[in-house]
Amino acid sequence: MKSHIIKLHCIFACFLFLSCTENTDTATTISFNPKTERHSVFKTGVIKRVKLVKLESDSCIIGEIDKIICNDSLLYILDKYIAKEVFIFTKDGHFVNKISRQGHGKYEYTQLWDIFYDKDKNTLCLLSRSDEKILSFSPDGKRIISTSRLPRMFNSVMPTSGGYIGYMGNSIPDPNIPFNIWTMDKSFNLIEGFLPVAPQLRGRSYMGVNSMSAYRDVIYFKPEYNNNIYQIKEGKVSKRYILDFGSKTVPDLSTIDRDVEMGLSILGMKTVSNIYNYIETEEYILMDFVMDAQRWLGIYNKRKRTSEIAEIDMYCDKYRFAFGTIRGMDQSAIYTAINYESVYNTWLGHSERVNYEKLYPEQVANLRKLFPNLKEEGNPFIAIYSLE
Repeated sequence: MKSHIIKLHCIFACFLFLSCTENTDTATTISFNPKTERHSVFKTGVIKRVKLVKLESDSCIIGEIDKIICNDSLLYILDKYIAKEVFIFTKDGHFVNKISRQGHGKYEYTQLWDIFYDKDKNTLCLLSRSDEKILSFSPDGKRIISTSRLPRMFNSVMPTSGGYIGYMGNSIPDPNIPFNIWTMDKSFNLIEGFLPVAPQLRGRSYMGVNSMSAYRDVIYFKPEYNNNIYQIKEGKVSKRYILDFGSKTVPDLSTIDRDVEMGLSILGMKTVSNIYNYIETEEYILMDFVMDAQRWLGIYNKRKRTSEIAEIDMYCDKYRFAFGTIRGMDQSAIYTAINYESVYNTWLGHSERVNYEKLYPEQVANLRKLFPNLKEEGNPFIAIYSLE
């Protein structure tokens, strides 16, 4: 009898989802051909300026950069696993402040999981997942404004014009309410749930995947192992884009048995299973993903309705350094984290295997002019790739 009741609840939940989802006939298909010739990301015309930022290390040591967001002149860096802190720098790399409040008090976090900037309230917000809490700070992080309780254990939260959107990260504590996305009012009260989690994904979270993105007054959501990008606007959810990667497109998850060991992992190696970062600008839609064990940048030109897969390769124009790992995107730039040692070796002129000064004399000279003095160790560098 209990199993029948649960089934009825799930049927009702799915009906509720369908009734609150707009017509999907207007969804745009974005096709990426994995067999076409690929050009350097620096030859696509998307990136117009490159800035390499050295983060000061005298006042703080960053363990790992998990996320980067920007507001006006400040960079906010989340290190959620090692330091478990948020670091604030200027865009020139000068240290401003760090937020370190791990604990069980009212103004502390037990599991720092995400950060976002609430422009309406002009506050930096820290999401503590396990204790379902939002801590809000002044822009420089030096003054705590408020603490708010959350109705669910969200993986990430984004502000909207009418409230907030919360993402569950495929965690479904109540099988009768299988929704992955929830709308909330300005006081974080639940309004509606959308997009049930596929049974094969329940309880599975994927590292480094930023599933939500904002453009104007719209929030976009890209589920893992799903080829659809949904838009959430004015309390309605609709399918906005459909991604087609040809032979690398993820098949219907109903064909994958959750009980088969490594089933999803194998699928992830053979297809483009996840979009790690996604952003829409006035002219482009950009997304980075792994295909054939390599990271690529998908570029869709909205005006021309053309798409291409760009190679994320070494920057070797004025300076020489690795593109870095993408840790954030917004309408103005792509933000990456770059290993300190790799930049330092180029600045030094050599490593154990490569004579950079001989191979790249101009780039080495420019790097030394940019950074007259570099120590042997320091915080990771940040690259800011300004968008067209």
